[in-house]
Amino acid sequence: MQSSQVSEGARFVGNDRVLFGIIFGVLAFWLFAQTTLNISPVMANDLGIETSVMNIAVSITALFSGIFIVVVGSLADRFGRVKMVQIGFGLSIGGSLLVGFAPSGSLASAFLMIGRILQGLSGAFIMSASLALLKAYWTGAARQRAISLWSIGSWGGSGFAALFGGLMAENVGWRWIFFAAAAISLLGMLMVSGTPESKTETKAAYRFDTLGVLTFMVMMVSL
Repeated sequence: MQSSQVSEGARFVGNDRVLFGIIFGVLAFWLFAQTTLNISPVMANDLGIETSVMNIAVSITALFSGIFIVVVGSLADRFGRVKMVQIGFGLSIGGSLLVGFAPSGSLASAFLMIGRILQGLSGAFIMSASLALLKAYWTGAARQRAISLWSIGSWGGSGFAALFGGLMAENVGWRWIFFAAAAISLLGMLMVSGTPESKTETKAAYRFDTLGVLTFMVMMVSL
């Protein structure tokens, strides 16, 4: 039998407030995923870290996002997609603030790496669970519109982030890119807040493959 949360979600019809809240989360991901690639020399110089460390910080977000996106998608189906999206927003805010407030000197690498890992995890949570929400709460032409707007925020966000990041770094400083990402994530979190939960019916025979996930993670990090 489905839980009450599933039944409640079945009666909910997606609206623009929730849709654009989700899109803000997707857009925030690109603000720190794509922009960091473009401004990494400026960040490395300001923070006083080596180029090799900065290169790892740039790529580690995509690594953690790629590792966990399938895992989080499975967890979202079982424990709730809205919950996973909101966790993603929280990770985005925390990671963005860590990078934005990273001090120059010996602690810079720690702030930067932890922040970038949290940002990568946020992408895994938001991207997988939000797309599942669109399929659950929008139907017909409304679903096509919602997915189209989500795709614009995802793929178009890459180009927007490059332009926005360059303007911010040139005029007010690179840190404000991450403060903006945190603010957009907070706004998205508030807009999605209150959305009925959506998840699939749990089957008695279901067992999470913990060993398989850990093996996959070790393999990806090693590569």
